[in-house]
Amino acid sequence: MPRPTYAEVNLGAIRRNFRALKSRLQSGVRMLAVIKADAYGHGATAVGRTLEQAGADMFGVALVEEGVALRKSGIRTPILVMGIAPEDEVVEAMQNDLAVTVDSVTTAGVLQEHAVAFGRTARVHLKIDTGMNRLGLRTEEVPEAATAIAHMDHLKLEGAYTHFACADEDDEKPSQDQLVQLKSALAGLRSAGVLPPLVHAANSAAILRITSAHFDMVRSGLALYGIRPYEAAPGNDLRPVLALMSRVAHLKRVRRGEGVSYGHRWKAPRDSLLGVLPIGYADGYRRILSNRAQVRISGRLCPVRGTICMDATMVDLTDVPGAAVGMEAVLLEAAHDSPLSATALAALCETIPYEILTGISSRVPRVYVE
Repeated sequence: MPRPTYAEVNLGAIRRNFRALKSRLQSGVRMLAVIKADAYGHGATAVGRTLEQAGADMFGVALVEEGVALRKSGIRTPILVMGIAPEDEVVEAMQNDLAVTVDSVTTAGVLQEHAVAFGRTARVHLKIDTGMNRLGLRTEEVPEAATAIAHMDHLKLEGAYTHFACADEDDEKPSQDQLVQLKSALAGLRSAGVLPPLVHAANSAAILRITSAHFDMVRSGLALYGIRPYEAAPGNDLRPVLALMSRVAHLKRVRRGEGVSYGHRWKAPRDSLLGVLPIGYADGYRRILSNRAQVRISGRLCPVRGTICMDATMVDLTDVPGAAVGMEAVLLEAAHDSPLSATALAALCETIPYEILTGISSRVPRVYVE
């Protein structure tokens, strides 16, 4: 171990989560595993290899460079770049057999030009905007665009897809409205004589609650990592995958009334014993957790004291029997109902679990266990 702070990633839990999600699908429905953003902070290469062995049908990334890195690691499973590939990266995408997203006739035309020059056929998925208002063709634009793309002989339209804006909200009406829009767009594709073999729409939340959105393939991200995508989601068969660990590096005795760390935002109400952990906001343990979060040491929940620093966090060990340098500290637990879960930390930070997981920086080693 290069340092006492590390993230423990349970690959066995990844496999079990994949199987649990797959079991919810009708026979023949494929699974795209979203491993963008370094597999949500879990490590794209290790997670990709694990899910390739488990039977993932496709991987989803945001950037061409993410797909290229997976190819360089030896992964052969089909990969879809879900962001728009910059013009200067489309050749690299074709060289590495990455399917790319097209969201307009213009984007498709640029890709066609490069495919002709390169002498390759580019695999593409058409992005349809049904209400996210981010990327994609509006429903009424689909027939004309599909006709134009169908005449681009160096493009292979492999799929068509959309993305739900509110599938994790209690009100399902926006998602149902988006489904209506998608079905209208698919009718427009058929009227143009275009029948992509893959239609996909469902994210993790929609996999669990909107079976009518499963189509030919679903895209699972957060649920693969064992995090419930909405509060009431059925998740007994999903297990969180990542824990964030450190060790007490130093003990500091603080007298009653003395302030601790930058700004003295915590002052000791009694003589106290603090443990210094070698982890801070540069590692992704966010500064907003100062005086809010707890860590588990020797089975006890110990409060964070004072402002979290770039490289250090102070915790109160006054009531921990036998407190000593070297004690293990758990800052994020791989458990649904823990006060140290990714969901609980996200609530303290007034954000979402995605941001907690992807925010764990690259200087934190990932240690893989089964």
